[in-house]
Amino acid sequence: MPVDYKNNNGWEALLLVLDEHCQWFHNVIEYLFYAHLYNPSKNIVKPSSFAQWILHAKEDDTVQLEIIEKLTAVHNELFKISDQLVNAMEDTGNRPSHASYKNFVTIFEEFISHIRRLEKNFISESRGYDPFTGLRNKKMLKDDVRRELHRLARQGRNFCLAIASIDNFDSIRNTAHKDEVDGYIKLVASLIKLSIRSFDDAYYMGNDEFVLCLKQADLSGGIAALERLRRELERQKITLDPIRSNYQNPLSMSCCIAEPVDGDDVDELLNNLRNDLKNTDKDSNDTVLKYRELSPLQRFVREGV
Repeated sequence: MPVDYKNNNGWEALLLVLDEHCQWFHNVIEYLFYAHLYNPSKNIVKPSSFAQWILHAKEDDTVQLEIIEKLTAVHNELFKISDQLVNAMEDTGNRPSHASYKNFVTIFEEFISHIRRLEKNFISESRGYDPFTGLRNKKMLKDDVRRELHRLARQGRNFCLAIASIDNFDSIRNTAHKDEVDGYIKLVASLIKLSIRSFDDAYYMGNDEFVLCLKQADLSGGIAALERLRRELERQKITLDPIRSNYQNPLSMSCCIAEPVDGDDVDELLNNLRNDLKNTDKDSNDTVLKYRELSPLQRFVREGV
């Protein structure tokens, strides 16, 4: 069904996109598992309404570029996975594995979640994004993490939460020009975007603090994301000015990561991560991200099992 932008504003058109994709998703699932009963009149051709909506959103400049990029990345991943499943089924005649099915469902739910979030953010003035870094803002963090905790409780979908900060930030801020400090923060934000997947979330909390919510990831998967961030930072080879900063080492970061469990409290979890990060010894000559595997709360939970 084509989206009529002349008679609908962009947000009403977005609801039509949502309906069309829900119908397409159910048709694909039916085709994958019940091809012998599948009604050829049902259309599994990928809908084009989202691409139309993106063009419209860019033209009227009502949606931040960061939101458009995030939505587009998730949408592209959704179509990529659907193509893989349909092609595999047509080549082999076999239904998808349970793992493949769950992956498809999860990405679809992420797409729907982003659409719903966009609706909610549009109602609020902040729209959910920090204009300075392009990451999600701290006002949205608690609701987003609580949603992941609910998914964990309902469906057992693990995720990781990490706090990252720039090493020696107070000294950098006291000795460097404001433009330089802002440049470091924006650089780290851009590298975080490169290091996480399309359906992960990252937040700028202010000053030197960033939070990463890494979905569908256990602790080893979360650490892998931090390693990607470390490598990206190393490639930049940003060296602090030794004359003004008294440091001859490259710009570096430290990070603390935890794999939440059912029943964790968001505020307590974040505070424990911050405390672990604060109490971790930092070697200013080391560019490697340092992390503690578990927050104190997580260690307590696991030791009590």
